[in-house]
Amino acid sequence: MLDAAVRNAIRLVPFVGIVGTVIATLVDTFTPGGDLGRDLLENSVLWMIGVQGWMTGCGHMFFGAPIAESIGWPPKTPWQWEVGLASLATGVLGVIASGFGDEFTLATIIAFAVFYLGAAVGHVREMVTHRNFAAGNAGPIFFFDVLVPIYLIVLYVIVT
Repeated sequence: MLDAAVRNAIRLVPFVGIVGTVIATLVDTFTPGGDLGRDLLENSVLWMIGVQGWMTGCGHMFFGAPIAESIGWPPKTPWQWEVGLASLATGVLGVIASGFGDEFTLATIIAFAVFYLGAAVGHVREMVTHRNFAAGNAGPIFFFDVLVPIYLIVLYVIVT
């Protein structure tokens, strides 16, 4: 039963950061004194790096078997704990970034971009060398790994 719930949650994880960003930015937009660009940047970092990082980190560390299955990899491998900690680390940075200024936000985006674009390269390698087109390897998470770092870099450059 838990595995079925975890499998369903895995399908939703790539969208949590996007939905959270949109809702929080809409709320900020209707709050007096808001700055759409700044609010969008801060909410994107908070939700797409922070909240998402906590979710994926805890997922890899504590629900490894169904996540490995969704990626098309064998369960119970040590890489999951390490990937979980890396995701959790970027998640912590994303949650605290807005309190430390633009340079910290940039450093957070860079760390996130290196990790996630690097993960995307790994996904492509899996698709090409092992024909691994499992949903967790070639589905929405792959596009998240590619598009969100690029989006955050461009948004940072525009806003700051």
